[in-house]
Amino acid sequence: MRTSFVDRFPAVLLLAWRPHLAGLLLAAATGVAGAGLVSPSRRPVRGRAAAGLLALAVAVPAALHRRPAPRRDAAASDLVVLVLNVWHGRADPAELAALVRRERPDLVVLPEAAQPYRDRVLPLVAELGYRGTSSLGPGRRDGWGVTVLAGPRAAGVVMEPGHALRLPHVRVTGGLLGDRALYAVHATAPARLGVVHDWRRDLRTAAAWTAEGAIVAGDLNATVDHRLLRAVGPSAGPSGAGTWPARLPRWAGIRIDHVLLPPGAEASAASVHDVAGSDHRAVLARLHLGRVDG
Repeated sequence: MRTSFVDRFPAVLLLAWRPHLAGLLLAAATGVAGAGLVSPSRRPVRGRAAAGLLALAVAVPAALHRRPAPRRDAAASDLVVLVLNVWHGRADPAELAALVRRERPDLVVLPEAAQPYRDRVLPLVAELGYRGTSSLGPGRRDGWGVTVLAGPRAAGVVMEPGHALRLPHVRVTGGLLGDRALYAVHATAPARLGVVHDWRRDLRTAAAWTAEGAIVAGDLNATVDHRLLRAVGPSAGPSGAGTWPARLPRWAGIRIDHVLLPPGAEASAASVHDVAGSDHRAVLARLHLGRVDG
């Protein structure tokens, strides 16, 4: 399969921050148009400079950071999913447990959590009926695994580690998921040239899963401006709220943590939540699963 320029390094990084770059270009264009540039001959050249910057700002509009909000027409949900990258196990277990107690998600997807973090947070929510599985075995450190906690409504699900991606994932099936599966994932970060091909492969694998009717939840290291993420499926949201880095205001970050929906499924609500200790924010999505085609 031929790889587009926009799926290569460093274009993938520029696309992730496209709305922010558009805002900077627009601000620069506004400043140029207001002040005016003067050529060496002392003649104003504000027209050409301002027009060029404004054209770039229009080409990469900040409006792309806003996406239609999910429908909120039903109080009940077939499935509630919480996603939080716990930053190599640094997220505060007590704060995460408090969020779980408040929202009662059916499935909690925790990228960068292996058995050590699972063993720290699970005792805090075990009395609520939660159990957990990690994609990595005993003795492995937090950071490269994904852990899934299943709540009381998800008592019938089966959670199995898998290795279809660069980083191991967890496949959840059965119980309240019905004919669908949920893949808890941590996609490769396209932060340098040598691993961008792994990022592309991870997202294409995720797209194959949603094409089969599965939900994909976790840290995808991609935004809705990446065409490979859009090919996986629509994100449950929320719009205009960055999940990384958590040290920035929500409007200033990017959303790389997602609950991605297959055909027939939809979100009735989605929200973002801060958890101390993590460099990511949590995403909570309430879903209606619909039917699997075929």
